[in-house]
Amino acid sequence: MNDLEERLRDALDARAATYEASPTAWTKVQQRAGRRRWAWPVILAALPVALVAVLVPVLLNGGLDRQTVTASPPKPTPVGQELVIDNPAENRPMGLWYATDHKGLLVFCRAVQYAGEAATHTVCGGNVGAQAMKSAGWFEGTTQSVPLRESVLDYGGTRLDVATVTAVTKKGTRVAGAVQRPSGAPFKIWTVVVPATDQVTAYEFAATDGRLLSRVARPFAMPPEAEQGEPAGDATKVAGLSVRPHKTPDRTLIWSLDGRELGLNHSAKELLRNMGGKPMDVDLRVNGGRWFGIARQDTAKVELIRKDGKVLRAAVKQDPWKFGVRLFAGEEPVSGDLYLEGFSLVGYDSGGKELWREDHPADKPAWDPHPPIGEVVTIGAAKVWFSKVTLADGRTWDGLCRSIAGKTTCDAFQPVAAGDAERLPDLGKSAIGVAGSEVTQVEAVKAGTRGTVYTPSGAPLKIWVVPNRGGSERFALRNAEQDTVATVGGSAPDKCSVSPPVGPAAALGTGATVTHQDGCLIIWTDNGRFITEKHKIDDATYSFGDGVLAGYAVVKTAKVELVFDDGSRVTATMSADPWGLGLTLFSARTTKASVDASVVGYDAAGKEIWRR
Repeated sequence: MNDLEERLRDALDARAATYEASPTAWTKVQQRAGRRRWAWPVILAALPVALVAVLVPVLLNGGLDRQTVTASPPKPTPVGQELVIDNPAENRPMGLWYATDHKGLLVFCRAVQYAGEAATHTVCGGNVGAQAMKSAGWFEGTTQSVPLRESVLDYGGTRLDVATVTAVTKKGTRVAGAVQRPSGAPFKIWTVVVPATDQVTAYEFAATDGRLLSRVARPFAMPPEAEQGEPAGDATKVAGLSVRPHKTPDRTLIWSLDGRELGLNHSAKELLRNMGGKPMDVDLRVNGGRWFGIARQDTAKVELIRKDGKVLRAAVKQDPWKFGVRLFAGEEPVSGDLYLEGFSLVGYDSGGKELWREDHPADKPAWDPHPPIGEVVTIGAAKVWFSKVTLADGRTWDGLCRSIAGKTTCDAFQPVAAGDAERLPDLGKSAIGVAGSEVTQVEAVKAGTRGTVYTPSGAPLKIWVVPNRGGSERFALRNAEQDTVATVGGSAPDKCSVSPPVGPAAALGTGATVTHQDGCLIIWTDNGRFITEKHKIDDATYSFGDGVLAGYAVVKTAKVELVFDDGSRVTATMSADPWGLGLTLFSARTTKASVDASVVGYDAAGKEIWRR
């Protein structure tokens, strides 16, 4: 993308939400979009042609309030920290934050990195203050793209009194989102992830006590496939994919699988021309594990060479509509993210001579939500490393991350002593865990299978791995003298994963806080100790140490007491959870030992409903 295109894209992104699209805007934006999958803000910028003709030169010259400009205005100044979240449309993180622009207005900013591009695209716009005066929460944008991905992330801002956000779909289903306040931000930021096939019609913003503060309609929905333009020929099949030309008003090839659109090849004049009018050898699309596209007329064979050297071949077919291109589609799907791994696409003539080659170096994500601590270890098909994540209350959480076929997950673990170990969720058909510095060997007790203990350079702990047949196998970890220093096992644990926090941290008034993290509640006491529990709504879960009781219970619990053996009692402070989980949080301080007390929960009538 050249500088003119970059400025045009950013200008249209910033102005997009100001205008309504015409009924025929969708077909017109397709023939202008070039090689990119365009996201919602640009789709909204598909205005009537006459209006686009007027706006583009004005936008490129700096805005609606002036005609010429000798220099770009200064970049908006961030107010508070940036919120980094996963973008499901691109399989990469993205950033959301508040800033003040050159006019002193508070604006909402987003930065997106697209697959196959190293640069990020940053857009800041809108008037946050005006939005906050009209509603408790407001819509800022979405990752909804063309073609549709499996999931869509919608996002926006809220006032500080908002605790929860819920998306309401056309079918009537309700999807809970996350509301977070980055450190130093003047307002909160909300996010909701929904299936791409669900049509969200409204968002509801509620207070901590569940009171509805405002309900706002979703501004736009993606137009249905029936509105994508008039067909210009019959469909043809290539390696199981269907491809058909459409008038938009020029030619566009729409690829689909079982009726679901996968990708487009289009141009205003000729199919194999980029936005600047230059000829291209090939126009590749990758979606849902399928790779396909068009190549120049003399191409007889297309190969995709993966980073590990594996060669994937495509079915190649002459286009039946006489457009002067060859159609190609991979004969087998691919796993993982090709652009994150890096690959080459090569075309040959009928004699096997190489005609063209596109080398795609591995993308480097602009944000790394799980930066490695120490060396990254390769274990089979997985990459494994230590990392930390910052929780909603600013504290950090230890995790062991694994990346398999481009997907990264990280499992939390408790502090591990030099002669101790902990088991984490299985890595494929192997048991895996972390161990202290004294551990040098590991073995499955029943099977007698020896494993491997890795010592990554610069890492805080060791990593142990043993092939595992499943069941309740136990694993013995030994030191250099062959002494067993730890035994772990049983079924693989269901650990909390290290991921961005959901919603705010809850302060319990005793120096303890609770954070909600990917279905887990993490309870911290004031000296930094914590416990993690995979969230299961049973009667109650709590932590009791260093004179602090902190926990959560089912919502019908109205009162919690510590009842000591000598008959004395301490009543806990109660509060509703801010994440909409239907739980009651409780905390208390005491100087007495926890071994001498029971923790008892009562309903609103004072009846005991659980005891621990």
